[in-house]
Amino acid sequence: MSSPSTVQEVADSQELTSDGKRCLSQLDRPAKFGRAAAETDDVPATIEVALLRLKTNRLIEYNQPVYIAPMAKPDLQAPDNTLFSLMDKVEGFLADDSQVMLVLGDSGAGKSTFNRHLEHALWQDYEPGGRIPLFINLPALDRPDREMVVEHLKSANFSEEQIWDLKQHRQLLLICDGYDESQLTSNLHTTNLFNRPGQWNAKLLITCRTQYLSPDYRDRFAPEATGQYHRTAYNLFQEAVIAPFSKKQIELYVEQFVLLKPRTWVKKGYMDTLTTIPNLMDLVRNPFLLTLALESLPSVVKNNTTLSNLRVTRVELYDRFVDHWLEVNKRRLQKQTLRDDKHVALEDLLADKFVHNGIIFQKELAEAIFQEQEGRPIVEYSNRRDKSSWKARFFDSEPERSLLRDASLLSRTGNQYRFIHRSVLEYFFSCYVWDASREDDEFVPHVYSEATGVSLPVTDHPLSKRSLVPEQSVIQFLAERVQMRPIFKQYLLALVELSKLDPQATIAAANAITILVRAGRHFNGADLRGIRIPGANLTGGQFDSTQLQDSDLAGVIFTKAWIRQADFTGARMDETRFGELPNLQEASEVLSCAFSPDGKSFATGLDNSNISIYDTTTWTRIRVFQGHKMGTGSLAYSTTGLQLLSGGYCGTVRLWDGETDVTDRILKGHSQKVRAVAFSPSGMQFASAGADKSVRLWDTQTGTVTFVIIHLGDVTGIAYSPDGNNITSCCLDGQVQVFDTRTGLLVLSSGTSDVGYYCLAYSPNGQLIVSGDIFGYLQLWEATTMMPRNNWRGHSRSVRNVEFSPNGQWIVSGGDDNTVKVWDGYAATLVSVFTGHTSSITSVAFSPDCSLIASGSKDRTVRLWEMNSAGFGFDVDGAFDSKRSVAYSPDGRLLISGSRAGVIQQHDAESGEIGLVIRRHEFEANSVAYSSDSRQISLGDSGGHVTLWSAHTGAHENILLGHTMDVSAVVFSPCGQWIASSDDRTVRLWDARSGTSIQVFSSDRVSPVRSLSFSSSGAEIAFGGDFGRVQVWDVTTGKFKMDKMDTIGDTFRRCFVRYLPRSLQVVSCYGSEGAHLWDEEGRHSRIILQHGRITIQHFAFSSCGQWIASVEGDTVHLWRSPLDERPQDWEYVLAVEGFTGVIGEIVWRPNKLEFATADVGGSTRVWRIVERFDKVVVQLVWGTGGSGLVASGSLLNDAIGLNTFNRNLLEQPVVDDRYLSSSDDEGLRRFQIGDYLEKLQRF
Repeated sequence: MSSPSTVQEVADSQELTSDGKRCLSQLDRPAKFGRAAAETDDVPATIEVALLRLKTNRLIEYNQPVYIAPMAKPDLQAPDNTLFSLMDKVEGFLADDSQVMLVLGDSGAGKSTFNRHLEHALWQDYEPGGRIPLFINLPALDRPDREMVVEHLKSANFSEEQIWDLKQHRQLLLICDGYDESQLTSNLHTTNLFNRPGQWNAKLLITCRTQYLSPDYRDRFAPEATGQYHRTAYNLFQEAVIAPFSKKQIELYVEQFVLLKPRTWVKKGYMDTLTTIPNLMDLVRNPFLLTLALESLPSVVKNNTTLSNLRVTRVELYDRFVDHWLEVNKRRLQKQTLRDDKHVALEDLLADKFVHNGIIFQKELAEAIFQEQEGRPIVEYSNRRDKSSWKARFFDSEPERSLLRDASLLSRTGNQYRFIHRSVLEYFFSCYVWDASREDDEFVPHVYSEATGVSLPVTDHPLSKRSLVPEQSVIQFLAERVQMRPIFKQYLLALVELSKLDPQATIAAANAITILVRAGRHFNGADLRGIRIPGANLTGGQFDSTQLQDSDLAGVIFTKAWIRQADFTGARMDETRFGELPNLQEASEVLSCAFSPDGKSFATGLDNSNISIYDTTTWTRIRVFQGHKMGTGSLAYSTTGLQLLSGGYCGTVRLWDGETDVTDRILKGHSQKVRAVAFSPSGMQFASAGADKSVRLWDTQTGTVTFVIIHLGDVTGIAYSPDGNNITSCCLDGQVQVFDTRTGLLVLSSGTSDVGYYCLAYSPNGQLIVSGDIFGYLQLWEATTMMPRNNWRGHSRSVRNVEFSPNGQWIVSGGDDNTVKVWDGYAATLVSVFTGHTSSITSVAFSPDCSLIASGSKDRTVRLWEMNSAGFGFDVDGAFDSKRSVAYSPDGRLLISGSRAGVIQQHDAESGEIGLVIRRHEFEANSVAYSSDSRQISLGDSGGHVTLWSAHTGAHENILLGHTMDVSAVVFSPCGQWIASSDDRTVRLWDARSGTSIQVFSSDRVSPVRSLSFSSSGAEIAFGGDFGRVQVWDVTTGKFKMDKMDTIGDTFRRCFVRYLPRSLQVVSCYGSEGAHLWDEEGRHSRIILQHGRITIQHFAFSSCGQWIASVEGDTVHLWRSPLDERPQDWEYVLAVEGFTGVIGEIVWRPNKLEFATADVGGSTRVWRIVERFDKVVVQLVWGTGGSGLVASGSLLNDAIGLNTFNRNLLEQPVVDDRYLSSSDDEGLRRFQIGDYLEKLQRF
């Protein structure tokens, strides 16, 4: 992997000759060499002579000053431990029968660099008669989808006779670069008829940016099966994703970079700077950005003595690099001998700020490329043909334009011009949209918005010219500009506000709010009444309690947006998209579901034994099948769709007529519940599996059992191979076994393990089997050998159901953690997470066309998720990273969260803006805490470490070693003197300054500890452990003050402890026993919070002591203490829902009525309590991380154009009868706490 040529090399390549003519750069040479060779050929060249000429030219043209061999991974979100050499992967592709290999990568990942290096290596090894490597720049071709090879060879001066000869007799490797830049959507292998009789014999290696992909992107690249053009041959397709640079690769790159020319910095200086500036190492893992950074670092750090305080973003690197590039080229031009007219032009440019004019030139060129040719990056210019076109403004021979063009970030091949990288084009276009240098330009026409007090240009502004929603990279550049320039944020907000009054601001406002949402701007509680933003992309946006009455929201994308309690009254909502369809509400738990093969019907099996049949065009229930005596735990349609098979917990199997509610057969044989059923692909046989440890194979026509296959444990899942020759079963005894359906004999077995399996499925091509187990892991197996492949933790609890998509691209899984997850079917890596169910997922199913995923749950609903909302084209890395802990700094200004992936994020507590990011990928971040002075962060991780970091710089300061297991809790004492930490066996007390271990409490005195809390003075510390154990240790005396274990109730739940604010009394909670208040001596306790329908798992006191927030699963319950100074009852106020998973921790913000939550769904959210007219309202302040659509309480009165599906989706009730609202019976909501309140009031 390497960058494009560095600044100096490119500048050197543009030196002029003694007569003032510009020397050919490397990129200028191909066409000229080709013409020169052609002109000297007097006779037609033989094929090998022509190929030798091509080889020679290509080897001469190759110029890679720095090259680092890239690593790759199987998929976009694959972890780093799946990396492999990309070159090795390509060599394997060249050696096997595959026909197409797709190489993906982010912008700047080094795709083109690798392609050129690959071509160079293959030409070096080329021997006559061998496979011919052709590097094809797709954007340079007029019709790459039809005559790709012919057009390319003609440009290389091959004759028609030579081309025909090559087509008939030779093999090609087509290295197709820039699929995304050519804006193609067709399948090049199919449209060019490759590898068909009489056509080109070719392998294709195609590179494409990941941002260009759509959900069905593999269909654009995979070849069609021979003789079956309607069927995709995925077995002839391979894929790889170029991985970001590792630290070692960065070091190797820097080492080569410093040797290119004399520099004032050495390798150590670059590396020290890269590692010291916060988060810069993560940014420069992109090779192109690394190049920019290395060129720009000297100017970035100039006059900055404290590098740890610097913050560098991608757009800042481009800013610095562009300035540096133009400065270097300005000096080059000043040294050259120029013609008189160019010399005068240069003097004028120098007098008028050369760099500034260079930026304007490139910015306007980028705008013209987007405006005139829809962003197609290559501009062909002929002075004779185009002198009257828009192109002449940039490419004619006028001296000033010629100088600016030569100094710009442009490359030239013959008469074709392009920016040196696609991202440079997008960067300059974003600069055109809003150039920071124009913020104070007094000559820009302005319009004043009274609502915001901001003066802003609107007439003919680029934000008004076109929708930028499809240009995700441009949106990202502008979003970063928002974070850098507050005035830009105000300008965009003013545009949104202006759209209320001025219809001409509609497009600009839609672009503006799209940029703001991408930049993380929250609109919770905002007054957006009457805004006009049709077509805006508000994916993941936060609009809690937002006023959107009478707004134009036509075509707006609200996928996974937070629109709880938003008011859409009178809003125009034609074609508004939300990423899912309305839930199907059932009368009891949904145990199973299935689509018919034609997708027109959908069936659900219920715990009350019924089967509901839905028409999928309207999603209305059209029939109900009744017959089973107990729950219907499994369903399967026949391949014709005419029959439906069901398995009942009563032990019977029923075969139904798919068009009526008539039972064709009732089949008995299982002695216990039937857990799974399946039809063979031919429809002549079906199978059932049960808790009686048997699999039964039945003849469809006669209803007789042909084989009974006995297992050692409960059989939980079965699946037929696509050819129907095998049936595979999984059991709770830890075995996956393959049997021959014609003989009933065992064919293959995975062997026994300690893991019980719940479910399995075959890939459509029959090559893979995926299984899900009781611990939340998914396993891919080679179907022909049962050799294990990928194994990964997919869910935090058991995987209940798993399916391959019909096209084989995805795997969907559902688990007891209430989430539905989509995985790449090849690499087994996360694509998206769907949240919203409030109970276990029991079943999942793809629609036949792969457009929908259905998930059934014990919460009595089926949710229907649109696959086009599954996160394609967006960075999902970390978006659903389970959050384990959250903590406020004592001054309340900062908030940190720790995740399962070992990432600590520090937020501004008011705005949610992310500042510091600390990555510890090798360990899970179980617990985080701030020191009493807010200067240090402590982290307890899964490796048994307690690590201390600077809260200001993120610098590592100390590591406390001694724990041998996961550190489950860590806390600083309020006095700042101590740190306490715990694992399953010990509690340790450390000196906060030196890190010295002061005291250790081992397992003979301490049950497994899950919770720690210091008293307000720091003199005592309370432990909460398993089995209801509560212990208090006096730090000053070194003795236990209290050691209690309550054996009443649910004793196996974890105990959570907290001190009352400004008190020596401990409150503990565990199981369903509510919260217990202990006296100061620790002798007696009594229940202070209890609700017959609420389990208090843990809780937190507000700093004022008047509020308690308790957690039950994915819900927060709020309790309030009246202020009267007399014994009162605590009052249950309300429940806060909408979380993306079980809540891991809850904390109150010091001196504010705000609390923060972290949940396993990957979100960190901050909530504010607002009291209005004797009514308590909880509003979302801000949130980050994974989310599903949350629309509870939204108002849709008189919404215009909202289709029935979307209206039903937004209005559907939350099905959850576990909780009581604030209007429930008063007798259940109030609890006497007596003298506890008196003590609280005294404090």
